[in-house]
Amino acid sequence: VQKLLPLEAVVSTQSTGGKQKVKPFQTAKEDKEDTGPLKDRGCTDIICLLIFIIFLAGMAVVAYFAFTLGDPWRIYNGYDSFGNTCGRTNVAAENVTSTHAGKDLTDYPYLFYFDPTVMIPSSLASLVSLDLDTDGSIETTMMICVKSCPDFLIYNPLDDSTVTNYVMSNLKSKYEDEATDLCEYDFLDNFKAENNGSLDVLNMGVSGTNYDNLLITSTGSSGPCPPYVFPSEPILNRCIPFVSEVSELNDTVTSEIEDKINEILGTNVSASEIMQYAMSDVMNSYREIAVMCGSSLVISFIVILLLGWIAQIMIYAIALLAAVACIAGPAYFWYVWYQAKVELDEQSIQLQSQIDNVETLMIYAIIMTVVCVIVLLLIIFLRSRVGLMVTLFKEAGFMVMRMIIILFTPIVLALFIIAWAALWSFVSGYIYTAGTATDLTFTRVYTDSANISSRDANITMVYYQDHEYIIWVWLYHLFMLYWGTEFFLACHEMAIAGAFVQFYWTRDKSRIHFPVLKSIWWVFRYHLGTVAFGSCIIAIIQLIRTILAYIQNKTKDSQSEIVKYLLMCLQCCLWCFEKVMKFINRNAYIYTAFKGSNFCTSCKKVFGLLMSNLVRVGVINCVGSFILFMGKFLVVMITGILGYFMMNKDEDLYYWAIPVLIAAIFAFAVAHTFFSVYEIGIDTIFICFAEDETKNDGTAGREYYMSKNLMEWVDNSSEALKNLKRKKGQQKAQARAAKQGKSEDVGNKPTDKMYP
Repeated sequence: VQKLLPLEAVVSTQSTGGKQKVKPFQTAKEDKEDTGPLKDRGCTDIICLLIFIIFLAGMAVVAYFAFTLGDPWRIYNGYDSFGNTCGRTNVAAENVTSTHAGKDLTDYPYLFYFDPTVMIPSSLASLVSLDLDTDGSIETTMMICVKSCPDFLIYNPLDDSTVTNYVMSNLKSKYEDEATDLCEYDFLDNFKAENNGSLDVLNMGVSGTNYDNLLITSTGSSGPCPPYVFPSEPILNRCIPFVSEVSELNDTVTSEIEDKINEILGTNVSASEIMQYAMSDVMNSYREIAVMCGSSLVISFIVILLLGWIAQIMIYAIALLAAVACIAGPAYFWYVWYQAKVELDEQSIQLQSQIDNVETLMIYAIIMTVVCVIVLLLIIFLRSRVGLMVTLFKEAGFMVMRMIIILFTPIVLALFIIAWAALWSFVSGYIYTAGTATDLTFTRVYTDSANISSRDANITMVYYQDHEYIIWVWLYHLFMLYWGTEFFLACHEMAIAGAFVQFYWTRDKSRIHFPVLKSIWWVFRYHLGTVAFGSCIIAIIQLIRTILAYIQNKTKDSQSEIVKYLLMCLQCCLWCFEKVMKFINRNAYIYTAFKGSNFCTSCKKVFGLLMSNLVRVGVINCVGSFILFMGKFLVVMITGILGYFMMNKDEDLYYWAIPVLIAAIFAFAVAHTFFSVYEIGIDTIFICFAEDETKNDGTAGREYYMSKNLMEWVDNSSEALKNLKRKKGQQKAQARAAKQGKSEDVGNKPTDKMYP
């Protein structure tokens, strides 16, 4: 009998001191094996892991190359036309001959542009042709480091040639009265020494030498003095002019400068003051922002707790509203068409446009009716599938509450990704500035060139020439950003899936100890190769999309409409392909956590499971994703409303909406982090449910691992539930027998509970 019914309790009367011996329905060995697919793991996709390690070593080589040739301070502080970094002590390169190279600019932290329309260049190479075998007419803008950004305007609005030294006299006054030197390094000092220690020759007048034509270039703004000066403020250590304050400028010049600054800063120059007020508001309301951010954590946690019930209400509410809309929508369109038709028939003279409008309304009504009928049929047909999704939400909520620590794993993930991004950005700063300092000598052109000495006309600037392989270095570095980020995300997904898998495939839930930590151990001990394999595929797709986007941006003005359309279609296809691969990868990670198989095998197996449950997958992914989005939206809305009531009455804030927006963005990030666990859990439970339904049928010896709620969604649910009820009765009988001391095998220890 025990062989025929291996899981039945066999009660036999044996002569054992007059006591009745009760045999448990499952032996200790069978109970041990009841953990199912979570045993006998081995390392998977080791070759992919080795390749990933090799690529990490390659990243170290890239970092060494960047550290050798680059200096990120040139990005942060800016550098002048002679290769000097502002605010730093500089050392001239061995191959540079410029007299101004290697200056100590510790007290000169801000970069000033003689011509703001060429603001913040990546290097002088972006401003000039580097074909040095030309006739020497190359022009470039002078950039120097200054102690403070100018807060005054120097500009000749009339451009009156009869007024001499209009600009130079103002520059001279600022130099003598305020010790503000905006000309080329040491120029005014040397000019003063050459003129008997005086700069009076630069005074404004109506006769004499016009030094505006001798010291300011007529082509370009290459010095030694600037043609105009705008009032400006330091932004990113650059002197950014406030064009809105310069009312005396020519509209064309103003517009050109404003457009360039807009392009650099990605904002409107007239909004500069608003940005300053906004930053001030953020600093003044940091306590309120901290309260809102902390509240978003609590709100997200509460919504997670209630999501099982909220999801059920929302799903049925959406279905009901959709059904009502499917009935009311076509009815309204047909009513509008009927009204228009009646009005048209009552008119003695009918215009063709009126007839066309009525016919168009009828076409719309027909289309709306057909679409709504299809949607209504889908709602009716899929109502049972929606019920399964509600059950999955409840099951996920139940498991999350039993593994509450799982909600904090995204925080660890965020720390890893932030550290990775910080390391990548740090190295990127060196790569961006990895260049060789090179002389650039050219002749400056002035209005009065005949009276200019060769010493003042010729100038040697310095630019940083990019390495010939820099583009390949960037591609490699960018690929590693994508691969590393996707690697961490994949590790997190597999670890979360492993915890849910353990919970699902263990009959006695009380025997589960530290499932999250055990799952993390599985990932790092056995499956890093699988994670590297899947994440590499996504990284390759992302790199291709980035290259394609770069090509689109660089050729957008020279493309034909057909080429633009084809590139857009290709970009769209790659985006869709990336989404499909991420979906397959996630489910493959779940199957690997479940079966311990390699990546390709997991993809094959899970693809078969998903295809055999295609309708269920569609409902879960579409409606489920919408429900999760609504949960995130709820968290953001509550946080935003809280911030509104906290700050809208604060008279010290100029723009209270800015701190609220920052807190809302943080709230969405927090909600997305928490809900990602829920999303992975739902996918994992569904995969386990589909596998359980495929491998088992609920009969003796092939009992389901799923809970009672999930059993209601299998075809032979009634038989499975009866078998489950019988098993529970046997468990209670064994527990009572053990309590009464009637079983020698069981003794005083009750038999483990098999089902929740």
